[in-house]
Amino acid sequence: MQALATPIPRQFSLPGQRAILTLALAGALGWAILSLPQTLAWPGRVALLAMALAVLGWTLTRLPESLVALAVVLGLVLSGVLSETQLFEALGRELVWLLLAAFVIAAVIKDSGLTQRMVAPLLRRQPRFAAFALVLTLLIAATAFVLPSTSGRAALLLPVFVALVPVLPDARLRRPLALIFPTAILLSAGGSLIGAGAHLLAAESIRAATGLHLGYAAWAMLGLPFALLASLTGTALILLIFVPRGLHGARLGMAEAGPVPAPQRRRQHRIALVLGIIVAMWLSADLHGVGMAATALIGALVLLTPPFTSRKSKEIFRSVDVELLLYMTATVLMAQAMTTTGADRWLAGLTLESLPESLHASLPAVALLLAAVSVAAHLFVTSRSARAAVLIPAVALPLAGLGHDAALMILIAVMGTGFCQTMMASAKPVAIFAGAEGDSFTQTDLFRLALPLAPLVLALLVGFALIVWPQQLAQM
Repeated sequence: MQALATPIPRQFSLPGQRAILTLALAGALGWAILSLPQTLAWPGRVALLAMALAVLGWTLTRLPESLVALAVVLGLVLSGVLSETQLFEALGRELVWLLLAAFVIAAVIKDSGLTQRMVAPLLRRQPRFAAFALVLTLLIAATAFVLPSTSGRAALLLPVFVALVPVLPDARLRRPLALIFPTAILLSAGGSLIGAGAHLLAAESIRAATGLHLGYAAWAMLGLPFALLASLTGTALILLIFVPRGLHGARLGMAEAGPVPAPQRRRQHRIALVLGIIVAMWLSADLHGVGMAATALIGALVLLTPPFTSRKSKEIFRSVDVELLLYMTATVLMAQAMTTTGADRWLAGLTLESLPESLHASLPAVALLLAAVSVAAHLFVTSRSARAAVLIPAVALPLAGLGHDAALMILIAVMGTGFCQTMMASAKPVAIFAGAEGDSFTQTDLFRLALPLAPLVLALLVGFALIVWPQQLAQM
């Protein structure tokens, strides 16, 4: 009887109260967005409403992220913002095929034990977890100089994470380890010209606006210090927030328990050779013209043959995360709706109008505004390249027209797009590692990380914009 008399705490965690709150916010957002001035056309208002509802669904409900994204996309199709043709053609995008091939390659590598053999040298001295996490962050950052996209890096680094999970001294370390991989992948990409497609767009925009040509080395001089500091800051926060007290100094185990049989060792050598050829083809794509997805599919097809795996192909294809493929496709379509309807450019225009005329000539004010917009842009446009394509002409160049260096404005905009860890839909690497080895981390974990990380990245970005990059650009 005493238990029955215990009052239920008043909080929004109850399903009924959460549903009422979500519906109330959705209704308020719908009224506010659909009653916007006619400066934004009806399709743009629908796209903006769809994105806002998706964010509500991801943050305030317990519905799977993929279900929310697919429901929003179907709403965009039924409202006429997207066509059925666009919906079906999206499944044929390069990203979908790249991820499909990546899952197959990762399954073959995991089955062969190659990844355990590759990480064994790092674990030979059984390093402490905190020190290993920082070293791992630097190694992940180095891959930005040889792999041409964050999605590709996530695809090839996924087996490394899978191999490290069994050697963790405590199961509670799996979540911080899973968060380190996408955080380091995304924040370190800014150090390399080929780290993201947005960088190539930014370099071309800088050349067109100022005549300054930023090559591979020049871009690294500008972006690498910021990228490394941001990546290490992210890892340090993950260690501080998610690693239980007393486990920072816990030592990792050995990656390999005994000698590898000769047949398996020969198979590993063959798989490593195929992986090397895949990376070489990615780096030389300008010479042979074969894209990333096609190259990965060729590699996956080769690895499915008997010399590389003894498993049946249908068993390996069962490891493909179909839900993730649909989720990625849906988020791409949502970004496409924002871009094609002009809703993204409309939001950018509102941002420019928010800057008082008295601050137009103030570089600190302009840099802070542009940095804040670029860091927050992932909440509305989930593609990094699409964010850069919007921010550069719609925000960075107009701010440069107020009397500021165009190269500096473009650099601030594109570097800020590297922060996109707030939601599962914000970046492909986040979604890939969230579903690795079960549910590695949740949406709540991303919020806990993004809340302190966003202002730190913003402060770093403004600091480089005011102190470091102007001097470097002047010397170039």
